[in-house]
This record gives sequence, C-alpha cells and structure tokens, in this order.
Amino acid sequence: MRKRKLNDLLLLMTGLLLPMTCFQGTAKALGSAVSHDGPWNPDHIDRLPPDVRKAVLHSCHGHAQAAHYFATYLDHARTVRLHFENFRCDGEQSFRRGDNCLHQEFIASGARYRLVKHYYGPCND
Repeated sequence: MRKRKLNDLLLLMTGLLLPMTCFQGTAKALGSAVSHDGPWNPDHIDRLPPDVRKAVLHSCHGHAQAAHYFATYLDHARTVRLHFENFRCDGEQSFRRGDNCLHQEFIASGARYRLVKHYYGPCND
C-alpha cells in the first residue's frame, strides 16, 4: 500500500513538473525571438523590390544603410514610399535641403515598380 502511494505521488509530481518545464522552455524561446536588427542596416535596402532597390543604390555612390522606416508599404505593398531622412550612404548625399528631406513614391505596374513622386518634404513625416 505504501509503495502504491509513493508511485502515485511520483506520478503526480511528474505530471505537474513536466508541463512546467515545457512552458518555461517555450517562454524562453519566445522571449529570445526578439530581433537584433540594428537601427542602420543594409538589409533594409536589400529587402526592397528590385526596381526600387536599383534606384536607391543608383542615388548612392558608396555603402548604403537604411533605418527601419526608410521604406513604408501601402495598399498591400503596391505602393512603396521612401523617406530619405532614414537613409545614409558614404557617397555624396543630396537627400536634404535645409529642414526638408527627399521622399520618393513607387507604384507597382505589372511585375515592376516605377517612380511616380519625387519631392522634398518635412524630414519627420
């Protein structure tokens, strides 16, 4: 009888501890899924649609980097807006005029993107 109680107790403890260790591992895994993407990263340019990326790299004659909100996507990624206050390159930079920064807007046309707007506006929009 005593052996049965001991087995029941072990079974109960295993039943309680096993899920706790599983959940703890899941919590750690989810917690470590946070991106370590730096604020200035060339990957933000590499992920642009090819036509847009080509235009951006053509405007920079050096190493290019972009912040998280350099490109914003609208209308299910049919429209791509570029905010050059969130862009750096080692080459000549003509992306700022006083308190205004270059903005460009590309629209998908078939499988390609074409530039439809090019203007200088507030650097914080």
